[in-house]
Amino acid sequence: MQHEIEIKLIVSNEIEETLKDLSNKQDVKLINQQFDLENIYFDTPDKKLRQWDMGLRIRVNDQHIEQTIKTAGEVIGGLHQRPEYNIDITTRTPQLDLFPQQIWPKDTDLNALNNEISPLFSTNFKRQGFMMVYPDGAVVEMVLDKGVIDSGDREVAVHEVELELVKGKPELIFDLAQALSQGTCVRFGVDSKAARGYMLAKGQRHEVSSLGTVKLSHDDTLETAYIKAINHGLAHWQRHIEVFIEQGNYDAIVEIRKALSLIIKANEIYSGYFHDDQLKQLTKSLFWLMEELAFIDNFRRIEQLLDNNGHKLKKLDAQAHVISLLEDELASLPSVDALVSLFNNEQHTALVSRLMQWLFFKPWQQQPLPSLEKFQTKLLRKKASSLLENDWNLIQQSLPFDMDLTYQDYLAQRFNLLHNFKVGLCVGEMFEESDRQKFRAPWIDITYGIDQLLQFEPIRQLLRKDKLIDDGDIQKWLDRKEASLLHAMEQSRKQALKLTPYWRE
Repeated sequence: MQHEIEIKLIVSNEIEETLKDLSNKQDVKLINQQFDLENIYFDTPDKKLRQWDMGLRIRVNDQHIEQTIKTAGEVIGGLHQRPEYNIDITTRTPQLDLFPQQIWPKDTDLNALNNEISPLFSTNFKRQGFMMVYPDGAVVEMVLDKGVIDSGDREVAVHEVELELVKGKPELIFDLAQALSQGTCVRFGVDSKAARGYMLAKGQRHEVSSLGTVKLSHDDTLETAYIKAINHGLAHWQRHIEVFIEQGNYDAIVEIRKALSLIIKANEIYSGYFHDDQLKQLTKSLFWLMEELAFIDNFRRIEQLLDNNGHKLKKLDAQAHVISLLEDELASLPSVDALVSLFNNEQHTALVSRLMQWLFFKPWQQQPLPSLEKFQTKLLRKKASSLLENDWNLIQQSLPFDMDLTYQDYLAQRFNLLHNFKVGLCVGEMFEESDRQKFRAPWIDITYGIDQLLQFEPIRQLLRKDKLIDDGDIQKWLDRKEASLLHAMEQSRKQALKLTPYWRE
């Protein structure tokens, strides 16, 4: 068995020159190879291997045929770790009984399974490889793959670099990834060729999905809960980068910002147990990306106002003029191409790399702090209630029951409400889902109401910038919209403040 540790990078067409320059600059012995690879992936009609988180492949390289099975592993950003078993065979038909018996689920009938499997898709590409042997004996295999994934009448292009650590310290492949990002457009690849092939075979693609709660177990310590939260946010972030690049769907940007906010909140919740300057710099970079994507709120509000030919503005006498001004504002915001460039640039790639290394190397474990032991041994379920209670007390103080709140009051508390939800995402699975949903429902209504209030902010901005001249009609129209929304939000708030928090029950 091998336990591969590799980084996958999605690269641009300029990568070949960058690879040559990089390999020439490294103090290494280079062994260059170039060959064509045919890979055939197999599964049963009901995708039994996929359900077991296993991948079966036959690779043909000239006259050499090898069967490989990869078992369940771990993915941190673009860093992939999966146990794999490789066996030479003489035909293109898998021979499952040659793999170690212990890798299979209990009571698996290998003969029956072997008869069930059939080709599902193939990946065919030209591989240019550099075996990099360092003076200290470390070895890294760097390969460029260019080709296609093919399943029936569907195919998708492959253009990626893989950095596999054969021998040595994992820092090597992170350093190489960083060096590559300085010469061309690069981003970490979340999905393996096999994962993309399975999606292609099913006719699926990545879709926008709402950020859910961190998956936890009742025996999670604070440390394992923290790692799960950061992993959860990073995976959501990277998945929605792919959604955006494939589809240009700006809803994916909303989800990326939610993921970034979750990571920042998790760092805030747990960082009291360890102190690290690296984390401070990491958080600073996360805020940089949040700011780069902050335009999305205004983008969506303008889109909503322009939806259905500006139907929401139909009662404005200046409807046509307002629509024209809003279209100009929308055109000034970042384009799809600009955002794709952002997600492939050196600064973004470096940020993802630092977060991956933070999770992989866990540098906080090297700090001789008394609080570290508590961080590693205290169970989250003993801490979760107090985390939620602290935020709840802040909400009660900010939105008191016996006070009538204004538009500005609600806007001022939007940040606190959203971050309160992030605490719930981080630790909520310690509690019953039905109790959580009942308690959260009116607060979700309130945050939706705040978003509806802010929907008209682009028009207020036009008024503030004197781009839109108002004789009083526009402000009256805005006031009516505001009053109607505030009435509904106040009812939801009164209801919400009467509920018993689920973490106390």
